[in-house]
Amino acid sequence: MNTFYIINLNSFSVRVELYMGFQISKPLTPMWNELVDRTVSSHGFGRRPALLTACTTQLIAGFTAPFCPNYITFTLVRFFNGAAVAGALLTSFILMIETTGISKRELMNCIVSVPLSVGEMIMPMFSYYLRSWTRYSFGLALPNLVFLVLFFIVPESPKWLISVGRLEEASLIMTKIAKWNRLPTEDMMDRVKIIAFESNVDAHKNVKATYLDLIKVQEIRWKNIGCCLTWFILGLSFYGSNQYIGQTSPNVFVAIAMAGAIQIPGILLSGYLCKRFGRRHTLIFLFILCGISNALLSVPDDWYYFKLFIGSTAVSSASGAFATVYMFTTELFPTVARNMAMGASSTVSRIGSMLAPFIAGLTATGPWIPPTVFGLVPFAAAVACFCLPETRGKKLKDHFGET
Repeated sequence: MNTFYIINLNSFSVRVELYMGFQISKPLTPMWNELVDRTVSSHGFGRRPALLTACTTQLIAGFTAPFCPNYITFTLVRFFNGAAVAGALLTSFILMIETTGISKRELMNCIVSVPLSVGEMIMPMFSYYLRSWTRYSFGLALPNLVFLVLFFIVPESPKWLISVGRLEEASLIMTKIAKWNRLPTEDMMDRVKIIAFESNVDAHKNVKATYLDLIKVQEIRWKNIGCCLTWFILGLSFYGSNQYIGQTSPNVFVAIAMAGAIQIPGILLSGYLCKRFGRRHTLIFLFILCGISNALLSVPDDWYYFKLFIGSTAVSSASGAFATVYMFTTELFPTVARNMAMGASSTVSRIGSMLAPFIAGLTATGPWIPPTVFGLVPFAAAVACFCLPETRGKKLKDHFGET
């Protein structure tokens, strides 16, 4: 393939095709989560192998893309690359939360979320200097080599190991973590046994967890419904907010870089609010702010700077809500079902993201329709958040019986 395919489409089609091309692979996220949760049942692998499998797939797909002989092959490779990215993102986030102390979760959430926006800011630099699609694909694949380091430094989740009764392995990892943080390491095995006893591991370690449990168990059912609704609306709202970022600059490279930069204040704000007021109230506030901002985007185009400010506020608040809901959902569900719950919620979110471009395209029918829809749906998510329990300062549960 000597030249890349250039297709003349109207702006709406370009927006829909590009965004849906990125999002269409995201529903594969549960594949990676299913791998993890099946191993919870069979005492197999755990978080670490699932993460490394996703990262390896991403690495291979990244370096395969520049050598694709035709468009169909290129699309297929990018499809698996997108699925691997989604799986690595969720699994790594869960691994981070499960190995972080209660008092540091908000800080670690920001540390993990901000680099995503920084990556979006840096990406235009690759596309600016690497104008050939082959060079661009190869340039984007090079950072994936960092994943090789993960094979040597990433531990298994002690939380997961304890939940399946592998106490000795959990003790060794926790000892290493304690030494790294210059904390006492004496009687670590006894501490692990106490944690296992409090979680009643012996009674639950042979219990299989499936996606049906997210519906069958009453307490989990309502949490799952609330989270799925929240994630769906957030996926819809986030794209609805981002459609206005192109107005920040006539230069597409600058516009994309600014889109990433705008997200950072919202992420940092969400970390502070979660620490001070809790997850639920933070989400409610950010959803309301996002809804009001999206609704105000219906003002005339002549109000350029006002519209730019409101659009930036909408994107920033939606980004903060995303960072919050990742942590909130992880804390709501027990270890044996955490990945499944995150996978289900994330998949529903991508469905919302795929629907959003079509709503944005209704501008031709009525300019007021997209701002109205994108302005109202966040309020529904805010209402759904009232049905979810607060998790600030609470330890992670391991089994359904503890919930």
